Amino acid sequence: MDLIHYLNNDLITDNTKELSPSKLFLKTSQNSKYARNIKNFTTPKELLRELNLKTKFIGITGTNGKTTTAFVLGYLLQSFGYSVGIQGTEGFYFNGEKKEGKTLTTPPVFTTIKRAFKYKPDFFIMEVSSHAIVQNRIEGIDFSAKILTSFSQDHLDFHKSMEEYKKAKESFFQDESIKIINGKLLKIENGELRIENSNFSLVNVMGYEFKIHKKNLHVLDKPVVEDILMAGEFNKMNFSLALKTVEILTNSPFSILNSQLKYFKGVPGRMEIVSNNPLVIIDFAHTPDGMEKVLSAVKGKKIVVFGAGGNRDRDKRYLMGEVADKFADYIILTEDNPRCENVENICKEISKGIQNTSFEVITDRKKAIKKALKIAKENNMVLMLLGKGDENYIEYCHKKIDYSDRETVKECLK
Repeated sequence: MDLIHYLNNDLITDNTKELSPSKLFLKTSQNSKYARNIKNFTTPKELLRELNLKTKFIGITGTNGKTTTAFVLGYLLQSFGYSVGIQGTEGFYFNGEKKEGKTLTTPPVFTTIKRAFKYKPDFFIMEVSSHAIVQNRIEGIDFSAKILTSFSQDHLDFHKSMEEYKKAKESFFQDESIKIINGKLLKIENGELRIENSNFSLVNVMGYEFKIHKKNLHVLDKPVVEDILMAGEFNKMNFSLALKTVEILTNSPFSILNSQLKYFKGVPGRMEIVSNNPLVIIDFAHTPDGMEKVLSAVKGKKIVVFGAGGNRDRDKRYLMGEVADKFADYIILTEDNPRCENVENICKEISKGIQNTSFEVITDRKKAIKKALKIAKENNMVLMLLGKGDENYIEYCHKKIDYSDRETVKECLK
């Protein structure tokens, strides 16, 4: 069976509704229950083996920091002459040029395979969500390197508990691939590494014990770079993880890699300055930990505009309010992909964590930003717009409308 011929002629599908006598079915973990009687099929592992791609896959997972780490990693590899594909929250990029828009952080594995086959990059960097790990949207992919950027509360609507969320992330690091972890190796009293058995080490990742295969394991307990253009101590670690990965995969000298970082211009929607008068910064931070890292990185009086996603982890809303209460001088609560939930109810749940800081609720995000800009100008404050980053939509119940924090700021300042 010539799988390359099938793929070149668009004769492979992973959707049973698109199947015809001339097409071959790609049977995956996600669709196998719909394909019990289909006999003419292949699997992601078989397809990738037949394609014989020379591409090296790099998987990045973590509650926060995936996108920044991916873009820094891609930038460094490109600076050394490699072709690079990046797939994640921002869409799909090839050699720095956006080729496809945003879908899922980790799309179905067939999408990944088709992109790798079409562009044939030397390196394919992909953000790997915890949902994708559980649903096995990465099946058949042989990763050359895997990165863990961070771990904190998120997605408990899906995983139900922090322990289950941790198990999902942990399962990604059970093989012998190169693993670069933001954490600290646990030690026992005599100073030797604490090892569960001959094949695994325990790593403390933000207070949680991760059991990780010890072969090709590299743990960073502090940043290895200092001079970067993006604000925030947390970004120093994101940059460090990217640099360490490139150093290992390409045998490039640390000093040369480090010198390249000064030319990196940043990531859309991540600590992005969209106005200087007043100073307005947008960021994708949508978890308590992400908000704390972003807000603590910016000096001066701050007005913060944010909300929380509807039909998602409700337990984090109170905690997000607590973080804003700690770091903001004024708060405006608003919508952020409310989906099928009432925006006022979401804001009410966030507000329970706000005890000391003045705040108001303006459910319309555009109106909230317009009011915040006025306050920021009059009081010489930094305006932080959190949660949306570079997203170009707001998701309501069963529909999305075009929307951008960046463009809203520009319109209001005209």
